[in-house]
Amino acid sequence: MTSSSAAQLRRDFDRAFAEPPRARRAASVDLLAIRLRGDPYALRLAGIAGLFADKHLTRLPGSAREFLGLAGFRGSVVPVYDLRALLGGARSEAPRWLVVASGSAVALAFDGFDGYLKLPPERIARPAPGEPARAHVHELARSADGALRPLVDLGSVLAALRQRVRQDLSPPSTGVTP
Repeated sequence: MTSSSAAQLRRDFDRAFAEPPRARRAASVDLLAIRLRGDPYALRLAGIAGLFADKHLTRLPGSAREFLGLAGFRGSVVPVYDLRALLGGARSEAPRWLVVASGSAVALAFDGFDGYLKLPPERIARPAPGEPARAHVHELARSADGALRPLVDLGSVLAALRQRVRQDLSPPSTGVTP
């Protein structure tokens, strides 16, 4: 590298800080469009480690209503929960689709996969005041065709599952203080 090209690089570098910042386009929001018993929903792609169809589930007797069984994913056995039931709906008998949550060894099952959505952030909004609250849904996504999809908060779903597992594993209280 010659001294003149090094000097040019320094000038370009310095000029980049002297100029006003360019308007940055806001990052888009990547979503999976899904269906739960025909109803449209969405999941943030950032919270998903994998999408799978037609996985074999090993059912276990006497388990919680939301728990569908165990499935193998890339050498790991993962519990599978019915997303519709976790949101307060009726349990699905045989959901076809599963997502494995990022950073968690949990899979969530749902009925239909509608595709991938890439939306600008302004198309994600909080529900209107007075609108009925839904478990684990804190935002709504409006697709380009104007359809509104409740956006499931996977972090909230996973936190509720962790809490439930802790409660199920804690010993029953005898009412006797040692």
